[in-house]
Amino acid sequence: MRSREPLPWLIALVGASFLVRAVLGWLRATPVFFPDEYTYAALGRSLAASGRPLIRGGSAHFPALLQPLVTAPAWLVGDVGLAFRIVQTIGALAMSLAVVPVFLLARRLGLSPRVALAVSALAALVPDLVYTSYVSSEALAYPLVLTAVYAATCALARPTSKAQLGFVAVAVLATLARAQLAVLPIVFALAAVAVGARERRLRATLREHVLPLGLFAVMAAAAFASGPVGLTGIYRWLFGFHAGPIGIAHWAALDAMTLAYAAGWIIVPGALVGLWLACSRPRSREELAFGVLAVLLSAALLLEAGFLQASLPTSTREIQERYVFYAVPLLAVAFALYASRGWPLRIAHLAIAAGLLVMSVRLPLSGYAVPATINGSPVLYAVSRLSEQLGTLGDAAAVIAAAVGVMSGIAVLASRRPQLGTPIVLGVAMLATGAASAGAIALDVNTTRLESSVLPSDRAWVDHAGVGRTVLLQSWGSIRLTALQELFWNRSIDTLALLPRASPVDGFRTPHVTVGKDGSLSVGGRALMTPLLVDEYGSTVRLERAHVLETGPTARLWVPDGRPRLSLYATGRYYNGWLAGQGRIRLWPDSAGGRLRGWLMMRLVAPSDAKSDLIAFRLPDGRTTRVRLIPGAQRRVDLPVCGAGVWQTTYRSRVQRIVNLRLVSVKASRPVFRPDPSACLALTS
Repeated sequence: MRSREPLPWLIALVGASFLVRAVLGWLRATPVFFPDEYTYAALGRSLAASGRPLIRGGSAHFPALLQPLVTAPAWLVGDVGLAFRIVQTIGALAMSLAVVPVFLLARRLGLSPRVALAVSALAALVPDLVYTSYVSSEALAYPLVLTAVYAATCALARPTSKAQLGFVAVAVLATLARAQLAVLPIVFALAAVAVGARERRLRATLREHVLPLGLFAVMAAAAFASGPVGLTGIYRWLFGFHAGPIGIAHWAALDAMTLAYAAGWIIVPGALVGLWLACSRPRSREELAFGVLAVLLSAALLLEAGFLQASLPTSTREIQERYVFYAVPLLAVAFALYASRGWPLRIAHLAIAAGLLVMSVRLPLSGYAVPATINGSPVLYAVSRLSEQLGTLGDAAAVIAAAVGVMSGIAVLASRRPQLGTPIVLGVAMLATGAASAGAIALDVNTTRLESSVLPSDRAWVDHAGVGRTVLLQSWGSIRLTALQELFWNRSIDTLALLPRASPVDGFRTPHVTVGKDGSLSVGGRALMTPLLVDEYGSTVRLERAHVLETGPTARLWVPDGRPRLSLYATGRYYNGWLAGQGRIRLWPDSAGGRLRGWLMMRLVAPSDAKSDLIAFRLPDGRTTRVRLIPGAQRRVDLPVCGAGVWQTTYRSRVQRIVNLRLVSVKASRPVFRPDPSACLALTS
């Protein structure tokens, strides 16, 4: 930068963004964006401890290792909570530094220092900077993508070996930060072709870029030679899905819509016209290179996000703004280029603004701010928060539509006075993105505080128990959040194993537990003799030859007194006492082929606001015990147990309700088995 005048302002902008984002990030009580945050934390810990990228002792095959490598020193800190805050601070600094390549890009394109600073400020206000507080790859990927665009623009405009090698280095780092950014070399190659064709010197342009294109070809050949595992790692499952063009276009369009909101909406019409002019009527080679790169990269990101969502099962699809928000600063720069021309093509600008306004009314953003689609979009975080404040999604939709209408009107009026209109539009865009950022942060902080209720006040309670290496047993009905929270906060939990009928929480090493005829537990043929943290979110578990050392809201820490064995496993009884609509209870004798004689006892109570309920227990001999419950009244149930080997009963409720997104029936105490030979007489009488 030849002129040092903007430098203090740029430093102040980075510093202010860093401080604000760091402090706001510390308001997050705990990670909740799983499995990503656990995955990156586990890799960082493994790299710090052993230098190898392992998760629960197994190879991760995870290609995006830059974030774990950068944050590995933070995990050398003994306190997990402090290490978490250090990682958040690193993320806040990295993401705030994204304003630097945006400023340099704007100046390279001939924009004034003031406009370049304004565009940089907009890049720091994007709602997706909420990811600064996440243990994920976005914090590093964001500045690297923008740096790659700047480096590619320089390399295409002035193809020196220094500029080209700089782009290659940044593109490799960006790909190591986030696997989806492997499209950067493809985008660069296509941009080189487009620039060469536009200038009618295609062959000469390709000869100028033999160095970067050759390096990328060698790296691609090496990646393909390593096979699907080496090429995509854990993401190789994508090869097994087939998405149709309609589905891809549908989800890409939804992602583009949220991208427009993330950019502050008001700059989008001018940005689209600016990109058209940069490609069709460039004022410089830098402008042509930037326009082609911005269009190709934005299209590639949208197609990637659309393909991913169209490939997933319907129940897991959601808007993936987090895959495309990197294009927001590019839109801001494109708008500034349009404004620097004196706001030409006003009819086209008006038509685009009107079309976007109609789209916002016909497809209200509030309609997508539901749990099924909200996770990947901080803009939808903000909409959901707004609906909470106003009372309904309809009210939120009306407010958003009114804001969009006002902004569209301001953009049209501003086109009549370009010198005054440019700072007004950029200012309104910063206000809009700032408001969306505030809403996203408010919802995120509120959510993490609510989700932290599944942990005790001492989140590292297993580590602090001092029992050493611990195995986490996942039972039926347990959710990913509880298991990964325990794994994140407690380093002593180095194995996750599944009890019968339990589901894995991620794609990494998760062995199944084998339960013997006497209830003995083993994994891979080896007896479980270590302390066991049993997750009881959706099931009740009782062990023998072990005692409970500590109890959490949804789990119990058992310490062995010998070889632990499973004596009772009641699937469908949740940690807060609710009983599922149906389930089963299994009992194991203390020896293979041993007999069980006694009573299985539990107390049931139907909610006071419910109708009378009827719960049927089916015994092993085919008999059915029906229990009728009066609302608000407690009733004790005694089921006779008599037989050799494993014994089980199934239950089903006639009346069910939804509580906390779970289908439940009545409240039930912990089932208890009481030995008593008279139970066999009750069955024969």
